[in-house]
Amino acid sequence: MRSMVYPQLPSHPLLAHMTLAGRRARARFDTIDWAGDWAPGLLAALGNILVLNALAGFLRSPGWADTPPPMWAAVLLLASTIPLVFFQRFAASMSPKDGPGVEVLVRVPLVTCLAGGSAALFAAQGYVWANLALYPVGVVIGLAACECILRAVMQLFVPLGPAQARHNPALPWLPSLLRLSWPRPGRATRWLREAYGIDLAGSWVLAFLVRAAFPVGLFVLLLAWLSSAVTVLGVSERAVVERLGVPVAVVGPGLHVHLPWPFGRARTVEFGVVHPLPIVFSAKPGGRLLAELASAGATEAEGSMGAEAIPGPTADRLWDGSHPGEASYLIASRSGDREGFQVVNVDLRVVFRVMDNDEGAMASVYAATDPASLVRATAGRLLVTHFSSSTLDELLGENRARFVDRFRDDIQARVGAFHAGISIINVVVEAIHPPSGAASAYHNVQAAGIRSDAMRFQSQARAFALRGTAAQDEARNINQSRAEASEKLGDAQATLNKFQASTKSLRVGPDVFVFESWLAHVGDALNRTHLTIIDHRLDSEKATLDLRPVAAGTGGTL
Repeated sequence: MRSMVYPQLPSHPLLAHMTLAGRRARARFDTIDWAGDWAPGLLAALGNILVLNALAGFLRSPGWADTPPPMWAAVLLLASTIPLVFFQRFAASMSPKDGPGVEVLVRVPLVTCLAGGSAALFAAQGYVWANLALYPVGVVIGLAACECILRAVMQLFVPLGPAQARHNPALPWLPSLLRLSWPRPGRATRWLREAYGIDLAGSWVLAFLVRAAFPVGLFVLLLAWLSSAVTVLGVSERAVVERLGVPVAVVGPGLHVHLPWPFGRARTVEFGVVHPLPIVFSAKPGGRLLAELASAGATEAEGSMGAEAIPGPTADRLWDGSHPGEASYLIASRSGDREGFQVVNVDLRVVFRVMDNDEGAMASVYAATDPASLVRATAGRLLVTHFSSSTLDELLGENRARFVDRFRDDIQARVGAFHAGISIINVVVEAIHPPSGAASAYHNVQAAGIRSDAMRFQSQARAFALRGTAAQDEARNINQSRAEASEKLGDAQATLNKFQASTKSLRVGPDVFVFESWLAHVGDALNRTHLTIIDHRLDSEKATLDLRPVAAGTGGTL
C-alpha cells in the first residue's frame, strides 16, 4: 500500500468532513487489486452467462428432439472424450486437494460429450427418443454455470483472504458430484470451512435436518401417494375412472376422489375440444407434419385480424404458390384417345372431436391411442380413392357442398368401424387446384377457352345481327315490290277502263271520237312545242321576225 500525503484540512467543518470522506474512499479503492480480485469473477460470470444463453437457445430451437442428427456428429462427440479423459487425469495430479480444481470442471464437458455422443449415435440409427438424454446434460451444464455465476457474485460481498488461499470462482463444486462413487460429505464440510469459514459440524439445525429427513421424506411420499387419489378436471376435460383396472364411471369437470394408484386411476379424456386436422403427410419416416406446425394458431390469428390488416400467409389462396397445408395427388387424365395422369394439390382439413357420450369417451381411451393419425390415414385413403377416378375438370367443376357431405359421411363410417369414439364434425376444403408450377399453364388454357367462347358468342351475335338486317331488307323489298305491283296493276286497270270507254265511244260516234282524239293529241303536242305563228297576209318583204325567247304560253310578236 502506498503512503499518501494530504494537505491540511479546511477550517469549515462541512468541507473538512467531505474531504475526509473522499480521502477514505480513495484509500479504500487504492487497496483493491482489480486484476487479481475482480477480473476472475467478472470473466467467470460473463462466460457462464454466454453458456446459459447458448444452452437456452439450443433447447428452444424447434424440432431438435424429433430430428435425427448426422452420424459424424456422434463420432466427433465420442472421439472428443479421449483427450478430455487424459486432460482430466493430468489436471487431477496438479490440482490442490482442499477444494475443486480444474479436473472437476473438466467433468462437465466429459459427461456432455459422452452422453451427447451416445444419444446422437442412437438417434442417428433411427431411435429419435434418445435425443431426450440431452435434457439431463443440459441440467448439469446449467447448474454448473449458475454456481459459477453465484460464486462470482458472492465474491463481491465476502471478505477476501490471502491470494495464495483464494479459489477461482470459475471452478464450481457441483460437478464434483459427477463420479461413480458416493460423495463424501466430510470433504465438502472441510472445504466450506476452509474456503468460506462456514462450520457445519457444530450446527444443531443441520443435525436436526439429518434426524428428521427420513420421517419427513416418508410423510411426503405418503402424501404424494394419497394425492394420486384426487383428480381435478377442467371445463374441457373428463375422465374414465378405473377401479382395480376395470372402468367403472365417466366423470365430468370438477374435483373427484377415487382410489389411489395402483388401485385406482383416472384416465383424462377431452370434452368438447375441436381439432382441425390438415390432411397432409410428411416426406420423412417418423417426421413431424410441417403443415400442423405452420397452421398452429392460424384460426386465432385470422380471428384477430383487423378489417384493413394485410392478410397473413395462412390466408394465401393463390394457385401460383405452394401452401403448407396442401398435399399432392395423382388423378386420371384423358387427352383424345390417350389416357394418363395429372397432379392436383388439395388443401383439405377434417374437423373432429371425441364423442360427447360416455361410450365415446371409453372408446377413445381404450380403442384409439392416436385419433389424429387414424383420421389422417382414413381421409388419405378416401382422397386417393376419390381422385383416382376423377379428372381435373371434374374436380374443379364438382359441387363442393355435395363433395363435403359425401366425404364427411364416408370418413365417419370408416372411423366408426374402428369404434374409436371419434365424431367427424366437418370437412373444410380450402382449395383444389393444379400444382403451382402448372398453375400458369392452366390459367392460360382457361383464358384461351374463355377467349374462344367469347369469340364464338361474338360471331353468333354478328350472325344474328346480319340475319336481322337481311330479314329487314327482305321485308322492305317485298313490300316495295308489292306496292309497285299494286300501282302498276292499278295503272293497267285504269288503262283498261279507259280503253273500254274509248271503244264504247267509238262504236257510238266514230267521227266525233276520232275528231276529239285528234284534237286532244294536237293540243298535247302543241303544249310541248314552241310555235311562232305568222299571219299569211303580211308582206314578206316588209315583215320582221322577232326570234327572242318569250314566256311559255304566250305567242310570238311581230
